Amino acid sequence: LIDVPLLIILAGHCALGRSMAQISEVLLVTNVYIVIAWASYFIPGYESRWVAVLVSFLMYGWASKEMARWALEFRRSAPAGAHSRGLRPFVTLALIIVFGIYGALFLCSMLGKLTTAEEKASYTLLNIGVKLSISMGFAGIRSAQYHELLVEMIVNTHLPFQRQVADVADQARCGSMRTILEEPLLD
Repeated sequence: LIDVPLLIILAGHCALGRSMAQISEVLLVTNVYIVIAWASYFIPGYESRWVAVLVSFLMYGWASKEMARWALEFRRSAPAGAHSRGLRPFVTLALIIVFGIYGALFLCSMLGKLTTAEEKASYTLLNIGVKLSISMGFAGIRSAQYHELLVEMIVNTHLPFQRQVADVADQARCGSMRTILEEPLLD
């Protein structure tokens, strides 16, 4: 109930520029479906338990639809040269997928397909991987922002930050330059 809201705020507000009012709706629904899912472990009746699980997944579906809408709106409205124009919505869509994986683990546990130890280990590994990946995504976004700011300050122009792979001609030129530099200067 702490990490998920922080990830949603980072993805929605910081990366996609959504208002806190839009994010608050998704945060509230997300926290409620997490609590309902957790509470379903303690509901004694079989039917009642599965109704709670169904409600939880329906709420996940609504929250996911809203988050996907944020990503699509950002992609449509962001200028073509905007920094991290593709990475920002990708981070949000990745969160939706990860939350779905958490849900699948929860469902497997409820159906008895995972032991408690396997469930805990899966959540732990997923938590570490998700936080590391999301942190790397936001570091990349921030790096592109700083690059754009520095270039604009130094050169007073806009040069988009694009990582590129050298083509064969560049590699051939560098390779021939390397052999020239590796030759001894004096015999």
